[in-house]
Formats: sequence, structure tokens, C-alpha cells
Amino acid sequence: MSEKKLFVRKATGLVREIGPLTAVIICLANTIGYGWQKRIFQFTGPATVPENTYFLGLPPMGMAFLVGGIVILFSTVSYAILTAAMPRSGGGYVVVSRVINPFAGYIGSWVEFLSIAWSFGIIAVAVFEGIGNLGAVAGVTPTCNDVTMCWGGVVLVIVFTVIASFGIRMAGYLLQAMFWIPAILTLYVLFLLGSGAANPGAVAVGMQAITGHTPSEYVQAALAQGLDTAFTGSYFDAVSIAMLGAYWSYIGYAASTFVAGEIKEANKKLPQILFVAGILIVTIYMVVSTLTRAATNVAITPDGKWSLFSAYAYLSWGAGSLSNAGLPSIKAWSTVVAGYAGNGIGLQSLNILVLIFGVFWIANDIPPFILTASRVLFAMSFDRVMPEALSSVNERLHSPVNATIATGIVGLLGVASESGVFGLGASYNPARNALLANTFGAGVASTDLYDGIFFTLFALAAVYFPFKKKQIFEKAPWKPGGVATVVIIGLIAFIGNLYLDYAFLFASAGSYNLAALPSASDPFTKGFALWFTIILIIIGALIYGYYKLRAKTTGVDYTTIFTEIPPE
Repeated sequence: MSEKKLFVRKATGLVREIGPLTAVIICLANTIGYGWQKRIFQFTGPATVPENTYFLGLPPMGMAFLVGGIVILFSTVSYAILTAAMPRSGGGYVVVSRVINPFAGYIGSWVEFLSIAWSFGIIAVAVFEGIGNLGAVAGVTPTCNDVTMCWGGVVLVIVFTVIASFGIRMAGYLLQAMFWIPAILTLYVLFLLGSGAANPGAVAVGMQAITGHTPSEYVQAALAQGLDTAFTGSYFDAVSIAMLGAYWSYIGYAASTFVAGEIKEANKKLPQILFVAGILIVTIYMVVSTLTRAATNVAITPDGKWSLFSAYAYLSWGAGSLSNAGLPSIKAWSTVVAGYAGNGIGLQSLNILVLIFGVFWIANDIPPFILTASRVLFAMSFDRVMPEALSSVNERLHSPVNATIATGIVGLLGVASESGVFGLGASYNPARNALLANTFGAGVASTDLYDGIFFTLFALAAVYFPFKKKQIFEKAPWKPGGVATVVIIGLIAFIGNLYLDYAFLFASAGSYNLAALPSASDPFTKGFALWFTIILIIIGALIYGYYKLRAKTTGVDYTTIFTEIPPE
């Protein structure tokens, strides 16, 4: 009898070269970058509630970071248990396909690959958005329109794709260099935010020096544009909306699980790596959010309902408009507030450090994005449910070059999405083609949900793991408390992730807002993100179906493949 065809080959060709420190940095850099600088304002603006109603003094975004952080930590424990037992590249793909169902693992990982690879391009453009917004605080005014951001993003995607093609060691060196610069500067920025929190008047002085306008002018402008009546929901309604931004900001907390096949002693070290990274991420988000809120608690209205914090968020990210108020186009970011504080305490000449800090924290997202996305694609290909060429590994570099290049190509789509060059009436869509604009807009809007789908399945796998893979569970290096504890932790993580999925689909400020879809005058345009997602899932299912049918003629034994753990 001929030998059954299982995996592409008997060894992946990848090498365990990642140490624990680099693995922690992969999680930190993949998570702490763009969101923590702007989300506190970005998701306050659309849902402003009176500040004297804040529960425990936390703004809705701060509470969302706290609640989301709890979900993240439970999820982290679940993923640590699973990936320590099955430490292979592709992480959640391998786990879900073996524990729950091959198709569930495939389709969840298909949308997760698209999410990460698309976000690779989004972050490349965000680097230039950061330069444009923080440059004004540092005294430089670069031109950052849709075209310059698009081509700048293209260059970054190409450069980082080439570097990542040289393997995990080269990417690790680059990541270390890009991480420690902003990590050290974090201490300085926290000092500035702390100074502003202790003396909000310093922020007021710095804001007036940089923008030419006082915090009171921002508050009055926001009130004149409807701040007081813009949002009619409760505090916890606002928290639900803010949860969308919190989850996006937390994505990446489990990044090291995707490259588990390249981490040294992953079966022993991964739980520690993920837990240390998770605690640091949640702590940093809570500290920065708290300090930012305190530093902008100035120009408070007599009734105690509003301050610069809500007003600046509303004018930057809500229904208000900075330009309509005749105010500079410097949008509200935590790093912008740090720059104002620096100016207010006489350190304006050092605001270039705030610019370097902010831009590097965005840019260092990029290496983990391309590493994690390419390993998901590689793992699916290694199981023969994707083109086998994507599992090719350069023998000298130990790098899945083809999967890395494919990730870069999808990243270019993310560049086009985030830069807005195909938006209605934008530079490359002067004819205002709605289909073109909606397609690229949906790409940005859908990444949160795709992450949610993947991590919900990942958490569910923790619930089934002790029963579906009993032998592996019994040999697992880390299973705190035994079966009952693992199942309970998995259930909490699953329910938490399910709640986040619900928020993505039904929140009024979300991209889907399914509750309003039946009554929409144009359900196709209004629900385009939904249709876009359905189409992508169908495409993925067709690819999966094709390779399942092809197996009958090529002799690939899928029945056996998904009962075994891939080789190292």
C-alpha cells in the first residue's frame, strides 16, 4: 500500500529562534501602538456623556479598557494552555482545527489572516497619520494627504515585507531596534502626562501656545455644535460603544501564539510570555487613559458636565468639527496632550521626542503583523488546505517567503483602505464610484469582527480541549487546576469574546449596526460591511472545498491530517 499523504513534508523547516524577551515584545509591539494614543478620545467623541456621571470617575473608554482587559486576561490564560500543549506555527488555526472542527479552524483563520494582513497596511498608513498629527505639536508641518499617505504606506509595506522574508531572526533584530527606542521614551511621555494630570493648567498653557486657542474656546465651540445633546444614551451605553475601540486596541495580545513553532521551549515559556505581556498591556492602557483624562480636566463648565476632555474628543472624532470652529486640525491624541503638557512646563524643545515616541510606537506594530499573518497562511498551506507553494520555506533563511509575500500583497489593500484614496471623490476615485469606496471602506471596518470570530473560536477550543483531546490535555505542560478550572476559564473567555462579537455587529456606532439594517432606506449600502464579510467567507469556503475535492485525486488524507498535530 502507498503511504498516505498528510502534511506537505515531515518537518516544517522553521526553526525555534525566538527567545522569551522577543516573544513578549512581539505581543507588546503588536498591541501597544496606534490605539492607545487616540482611542481614549476617538471613542469618547461619538458617545459623549456628562463627565459628572462617570462611574468610579472612569470615562467610558477607560471602563472599556478595564472590562476588555479582564476579558483579555482570561482569554490569555486559555490560549496559553492550548498553545503550550500544541506549540506550532499558526497558533489558533492548529488548535481550533484539531479541537473543534477543521472547517471552523480554517474559516476562522482565513478571516483572521485577512484581518491581520489588511491591518499591516492600515498601520503602515497610520505611521504617516501620526507624523501629520504629532508633527504640529513638535513644530514641524509635513504634508500628509491621502496620496502621500498611500504611497508612503506602499513603501513601508514593501520594505517590511522584504525584511520579513529574510526570516524570524532578521525580523526579531528589527523589532528589538524599533521597540526599545519608544519603550525608553515611554517614561518621558508618562512624565509629561503625569505632570499634566497633576497640573492641568500646564496643558492649558501649552495648548494655547501651540494652537493659539484656549481650552475654554474648545469647550464653547463644542457646546455651540451640540455637545450637550449629541448623545442621549447612558454611561454604560457609551461603554458598549467604547468597547469597540478597546478591543481593537487590545488585538495583538496573543501575537506570540501565532509564531509558537519558532519560540524556544514554547511548551514551557508561552504561558509566562503571554501573561507578562497581558498584564503590561492592560496596565499601560489604564495608566495612560487615567492620566490623559486628568490632564484634560480643565475649562470645566459650571454645571460640572463638560471639560476640555469631552469637548476636544467631540470636535476631533464626534459630530463636531475643528475646522468649522476655526480651530487647528490637530486632533485629540494622548500624545498630543503630552506635547501640550511639555510645552506648558517649559520643555517645548523636547516635543520632537513625543513625535518620535508616537510614530515609533505605531511603526513597531508592523513586524509582528507580517510575522503573525504569514504564519497563519503557512500553517493552512502546510495542512494542504491552501496552495502548497505558500508553505515553501527557504532552507538557508528558515523563512516562509511565499506566505510573507502574499501577506504583503494583502497589506497593500489595507494601505488603499486606510489612506482613503478610493473614497468618494478622493484622488483615485474622482467619479465618486460608491462600490469602489464601500469595498475599501468595508475592509477597514471589518477587521475587528474578524479578530473577534477567530478569538471566540480559540476560546471555545479551551472549553472542548480536555474532552476532545484528552491524551494531549493529560500531557499538557500547563493546565492550572485541572479539567474544571480550564473549562471555566475557557467559558469566561468565550462568553466575553461573544459579547464583543455582539457589540461589533449591533452597536449603533459600529460598522455593521445590524439592529438598524432592516429599516435602512438603502440596506445594500448601509450593510455593505456585512455583505463584504459574507463574500469573503464564501470565497474562503470555496477554496477549502476545492482542496477537499482535490484530495480525492491527489491522495491527501484529510481525515488523518486533522487528528494529528503538525510536525515541528
